Amino acid sequence: MIISRPVQYTSRVGEYRALLRALGLVELPTEAETGGSDVWTVFQAGSGRVALHAVDAGDPLDGGAALGFETDELDAVAGRLAQASGVEVRRFARSDGKAIEAVAADGQHLFLLAPTPGQVTAEVAELAALALWVTPDVAGAAYVLNGLGLRGTVASDGGGWYQASADGGGLAAAHDGTEASAQLSFEYDGDVQALQGRLEAHGIGCALVDESYGRTLLVDRPDGGDPLWVNERQTDLYGYVALNA
Repeated sequence: MIISRPVQYTSRVGEYRALLRALGLVELPTEAETGGSDVWTVFQAGSGRVALHAVDAGDPLDGGAALGFETDELDAVAGRLAQASGVEVRRFARSDGKAIEAVAADGQHLFLLAPTPGQVTAEVAELAALALWVTPDVAGAAYVLNGLGLRGTVASDGGGWYQASADGGGLAAAHDGTEASAQLSFEYDGDVQALQGRLEAHGIGCALVDESYGRTLLVDRPDGGDPLWVNERQTDLYGYVALNA
C-alpha cells in the first residue's frame, strides 16, 4: 500500500494548520504524542494526506514543497525505484530504516516514509491531496510514479500532464515545466464552489477560475506565495485520455 502525502515546508505552521482545517482536513496525532519530533504535523484528507514540516523564517525551504509518500512496503518500493533509469535511492542514516529519499533524473526529490500512526476521518470526503511534480520530463516522472506503485488515471494527448492515484489514498501528477519542482495541491470530486463557500466562511480568500480542462479554485496562502490550486475533478476529457493501466 502507498499513500500520497505531499510535504509543505513553512515557518507559519499555525496559519497552515488553520488553512488545512478550513479545507476539511483533520490532524493526526502529533509526532510528539507518538514519541517522535513535533517538527512534523500530518493531516488526513478525504483521500491521501498532507504533511507540514516546520522550518525557520528565512530558511531556503520556507514556502516550498516536496513529493512525499507513505508506504508499509518501504524496502519493496525502494527496490523498484532503484531499478528505474536515472533514479538514485538512499536511506536516511538516522531514520531507523523508516525513511528513504529518491532523486529522479531531473533532480526531483521524493521522500518515502513509513505510515504515520493514527486514523481519523476527514471533514470533506471529496477532497484528495495531490502531489504535483513539475518537470521537463513528464514521461520520465510518470515512469517513476508507476515504479512507486501508483496507477495512471488521466494523461494529456500532448504529453504535458500525467495523473496517477495511490491505492492507499491521494494523487500525484506530473506537469511539464522548465525545471523540476514540487507543489502541494488538491483535487475536489464535485462542485468546487461548495469548497469555496467553506473557505470564505473561514475568512480565507480564494478565486474560482475556469480552465480549459475544468474549474480551479485558487486559494490564498498564509505566506503570500503563489496560490494553492484545488482542481475540480476532470470530467471533460477533450485533449486527454482516461487510463486503465
